[in-house]
Amino acid sequence: MKCFYHEDREAVATCQHCGKALCRACASLYTPCLCVDCAQLLRDQQAEQARAAEEDRRRKYLDALVDTRSEFLRTCVYGAVTALVLGQTLFQSSAAGPERMLYAVWFFFIPFGWKLITYLQSFLPLTIFGTLWFWIFWALAKGIISIFIGIPAFFYQLVKTFFVQRKIQAASRSCRQDAEGI
Repeated sequence: MKCFYHEDREAVATCQHCGKALCRACASLYTPCLCVDCAQLLRDQQAEQARAAEEDRRRKYLDALVDTRSEFLRTCVYGAVTALVLGQTLFQSSAAGPERMLYAVWFFFIPFGWKLITYLQSFLPLTIFGTLWFWIFWALAKGIISIFIGIPAFFYQLVKTFFVQRKIQAASRSCRQDAEGI
């Protein structure tokens, strides 16, 4: 049998991908033993897989950024509802207009504090305490702490959302540039 590429040479191996006969010089070019055409085909497939993986990574990154922004907006809605409900429930007629507004603004921050405490709670082994009274106390304590922790947590989330928005815009520009370049 003769080499597929060099008809004057004897074949010593075959391409492991397509089975073409290869001489010693052709067989030693690639490991595993591949012909030039199959080696190029495999390189092209690997490059396409790498491009697809990079595009998937970018899409997941952008989705995570958008999710961060939407989570902030959702928490703002929860804060507005909390402020309305607690403001109406606790201060129906006892608080004056400006004072009532101050409390309503303060109540707006409770969901931000609650989310921060819930995140920090994941680092504590609180699940070992299983009594009903513990969980009632914990919910009340968490609610009270949320009022005070909520304000800095809100501003942290606001700054984080601002930077996330900038990253979303940069990633969108990059995707558009890549699409135009293709």
